[in-house]
Formats: sequence, structure tokens, C-alpha cells
Amino acid sequence: MIENSLIVGAAAWIAMALACWVFLRKVTYNLLDPMVVACVSISFSASLLAVSCSAGLIAWGKFWLFSFVLCGYLVGARTVSGFFGRKGFREAIILTLARVRLAEITGILSLAVIVTLVLTIMGVEAGAAGDARQEFARVFRPLIVLQSGLFLFSVILLLSPKLSTARASVWLLSLMILSVPFSGKSVLLPMLYWYGLRLYIDQRRVTLRSTAVPIVIVLAGIAGMALFAYRASGFSDVVRILVTRLWLSGDIYLYAYQMNGLSTIHGSYPVSFIAYMMHPFTSLIGIRAYDKPLGAMLFTAVTGNDVLAGPNPHLPVLLDFFFPSATAIGVAVAFAIGFLVCSLRPLGITLARSHSRYLGVGGVTAAVFCPGAGFLDTSQVSISLIGVGAVTAVCVLLELVFAKPHSQGDLRRLQMRL
Repeated sequence: MIENSLIVGAAAWIAMALACWVFLRKVTYNLLDPMVVACVSISFSASLLAVSCSAGLIAWGKFWLFSFVLCGYLVGARTVSGFFGRKGFREAIILTLARVRLAEITGILSLAVIVTLVLTIMGVEAGAAGDARQEFARVFRPLIVLQSGLFLFSVILLLSPKLSTARASVWLLSLMILSVPFSGKSVLLPMLYWYGLRLYIDQRRVTLRSTAVPIVIVLAGIAGMALFAYRASGFSDVVRILVTRLWLSGDIYLYAYQMNGLSTIHGSYPVSFIAYMMHPFTSLIGIRAYDKPLGAMLFTAVTGNDVLAGPNPHLPVLLDFFFPSATAIGVAVAFAIGFLVCSLRPLGITLARSHSRYLGVGGVTAAVFCPGAGFLDTSQVSISLIGVGAVTAVCVLLELVFAKPHSQGDLRRLQMRL
């Protein structure tokens, strides 16, 4: 029984990982692309779901629903490849960074550190850990979204050749460490993303040797969190926590199907699909479609614990809730979502060539970071877009008021250097 489950789980992991790679390789830039890294969680989710199905805990129909929705999403993403090219994207990033002055980069990085430090102090004072962190995130949502946008904006600016690698690393590590109290372990991944982008810009391949240092830093950070936040007592506990977190990447399927959470909340969660998807935007003007996201509702229904946030509502579960027994509609919607989130990449290339250099930085930032969560939690794409868009709007406004923009002749000379 155990051997059969291991075989089923391994087969599901390999099949989904291959599918992600085949369909996404034309719209990603290397193995450290956020979209590729997200595929690790997708593959583990498929593995957990397949093992649960083989054990008779979940109907196999849910695994096939997962597979069909993922295929629709990946086909939608692959469709965008006709408008996206790695060479053009690399040139867009280089062109954008070349137009931003060192003093401006330093100013934005300093602002990011100040905002992050303020949030850190507030988070520590409020005891922002576990459920308290979720309450803190809800109360100070606008400030946290702004900080998130500044953080991502800064990661792109830290690729500038005007900054040495050592200096850029110090800035990035400072932002990461300060963000831990209110962001959790996910804040460590930008180190890998930043390094992957550096390799991409320098036209170097991602190898185990070339990524050893950032991987060690990220793993050391995760180990530190396990020791202090999860009270791990040693190396074996750290490894166990890491493996458990990877394996439970798809815990949403256990809450939704094995524990019947999805059927439990159907009558008590009166939200339309459009309202749910638009909530990150409409909530900015006080129009809230819900008080809790779908993952939190499932967790509360199953455990009885009233939480503000729960497991990420993966796209198959989300579509199964809003379109039950309508697989064809779910696949069509997944295709549209995959197409739309990945369209941010060619859009980023277009914005990078605009007259405003900060519109270019914002476009590149959104293109790099926002599509990654499209399958795992679509609302995170919207939240990231809001944060990046807010920072971009402020920077463009300041650029119009105070800064002297590059002339079209400057832009042509920069493009000729590429």
C-alpha cells in the first residue's frame, strides 16, 4: 500500500512538473523565474492529491479536475509565448535600468527600508506572529501592500549595473530581514529571484554551482525561522518542517475534499465569481465581496477555528466552488486566467520602452513577479499588481514634477547599445 502510494505520488509529481516545463518554458526566462519556482508547489500539490485519491480519501474525479484545470491554465499561458521573447525581455530590463539614475535608486531603496522598518516595529509591538500576524496584515493592509510593491520595485532596481553586487546584496538582505516579522518565510524567495535575474541579464546559465550561495542563504533563513518561530530543536526538526511544508503545498485539497469543507460552505458563502476576483480592487474603495477568502472559509469550516487567512485557494478548488460539475467552464476560465496573467510579460516589454522610465520599471516589475501566483492564488496576482501599480504611479508623478526625463534621442542611443 505504501509502495503503491509512493509510486502514484512520484508519477503525479513528475507528470505535472514536465507539463509545467513544456508549456511554460517559452514564457519564462530561466529556472529561477517565479513562475518556474511556483511549479514546485504545483507538482507537490498534484502528488499529495494523487496519493489521497489512491488511498480512497478523495475521489479520483478531483485529481482529473486538477489536471484539466492545470492544462487549461498552461495552454493559456503558452498562447502568450507568441508575443514574448527572452531576448526582448532581457533588453527591456537592461534599457529600463540604464535610464534610472543612481541617486534615484538610492532614494527609492531608502524609502523602502524606512517603510519596512516602520511596519516591522509596528508588527513586533503588535506581536505579529501566527494568527496575530494575520490580524495585523488585515488592519494595516494598505501599508503592507505599498511595502510589498516597494519591495518588488527595489528588487528590480537592485539589478542596476550602477550598484556593485556587494552593495546590492546588503540592500536586499536588509529588506528581507526587516520584512520577516510581518511577511513570514516567503520573503526569502526574492533572493533567489534576484540572483536568477542577474544570471539572466548576464546571459549565464542557472547551475547548482552558480546558485549555491543564494540557495544556502535562503535555506539558512528557513532554518532560522524553523528554530525560532516553530521551536525546532535541531537539524532533523528543521528538515522535517521543510519537507512537511513542501508536501502540504496542496493542503487546500485535503480541507476541500477529504474533510468535505467545500460542500460545507456552499450555502454560507454567497459570493459571485466576478465579485470574488475583483475583491482586491473593489475593497480599495470600500466595496468588499467577502470578509474571508475561500481558503480561510474552508479552514474555519473544517477546524472550527475562526481565522482570517487559510491555505491558498488553488485555481481548481476555486473554480470547483464557483462552477461545480461544470468542468468545461472551469477549463475555459483557467485558460483565460493563464492567458491574462502571462500577458503581463509582453506588456512589461512594451512599458519598458515608454517615455517614462518609472513606468518602465513598474512594467518590468509586474512582468517578473506578478504572474507567478496565477495558479496557486489568483488574488495574489491582483494584490501584487495593486502594490506595484501604486508605487509606479507615485514615482511617475514625481518624475513628471521634479525630474528631467530622457529624451527620445537618449532612448534611441540606449537601444543601440543593446
